Amino acid sequence: MDVPIEHIVGTAALIGLVISAALAYKTILGYVETSILQAQLRQIAEYISMNIVNLISLAEFAYGNASTLTVMVKVLKLPTDLAGEAYLVRLVCEGGDCYVQVELTTRSGLSTRLPINLSSTGTRVIFITGEVQLPDHTIKPSNAVYGGNPNAVVWCWKNGSDSTCVGIGVWMGGV
Repeated sequence: MDVPIEHIVGTAALIGLVISAALAYKTILGYVETSILQAQLRQIAEYISMNIVNLISLAEFAYGNASTLTVMVKVLKLPTDLAGEAYLVRLVCEGGDCYVQVELTTRSGLSTRLPINLSSTGTRVIFITGEVQLPDHTIKPSNAVYGGNPNAVVWCWKNGSDSTCVGIGVWMGGV
């Protein structure tokens, strides 16, 4: 049986078309997935930034110029993962500006950084991006927490009347 050359060319063209359609689908799917993950990272950063600003405002409202040392804590309700991937939340301070940075641990290029808007607080704020000893020993301050940790917190330490220290960490007492 002789197979005409047209059938061989046609079969090869169909195989090439199926392969190119599959590659195009995979590329488009990857782009959509990355866009969705980027939006979710931004929402988490906005949530944490908003909680930091609200906690500072609450400390200023509640304690104002009081000279007592007061620690306030807000437990963060973070998703356990994003599309099955772990993520990390950091406080980053560079050049006098502070940011909430949320990044996937498995993809180095996928992260978002959102500035913390302190214009509404009107107080001197010191961001603690490392470990510090707080008067409340149930909080372990850190510069980063893993997303989904049920004990992840934003804390605010009203350090007398002159400043307010803020950071993220883990509540050792449990939720």
